[in-house]
Amino acid sequence: MCKSNMQPEEIMKLALEEAQKAVDEGNAPFGVVVLNREGEIIWKDHDRVNECTDPTAHGEINAIRHLCKQLNTLSLEGFTFYTTSEPCPTCLTGMIKARVSKNFYGAKTEATASLPISAEELASKAKKYPIEVKGGILTEECLEQRTRLLQHA
Repeated sequence: MCKSNMQPEEIMKLALEEAQKAVDEGNAPFGVVVLNREGEIIWKDHDRVNECTDPTAHGEINAIRHLCKQLNTLSLEGFTFYTTSEPCPTCLTGMIKARVSKNFYGAKTEATASLPISAEELASKAKKYPIEVKGGILTEECLEQRTRLLQHA
């Protein structure tokens, strides 16, 4: 674990590095960095769908599975996920069920997603375990990387 006094853009750059790792390993270009309640970076992960032969092995889901098991809890309340792309409904629902407090993402995916609903719209319906979702961190860099790497994934 390392204390993060980093700016959101610096954290997103780490998520972009994870997205590159995903492609290097034969997966899609999506990365995530997780901060705990104290603002420490405690986990980084990425898409592992092809590697795991699991269509749900997105970076966010992998992080939730790892952290809940490692911390022996079902609640990641107070945690923040930084993701290179807007989370898909599966990942956002996973974050809601795990009680993740915040998700900051880079580039939107709603227009090209298999289920075109915005993360903000879906999050607004989460009444029992609310989550703050906000995009726009290094949007251009995230979109450029995703577009470029998807051509090679």
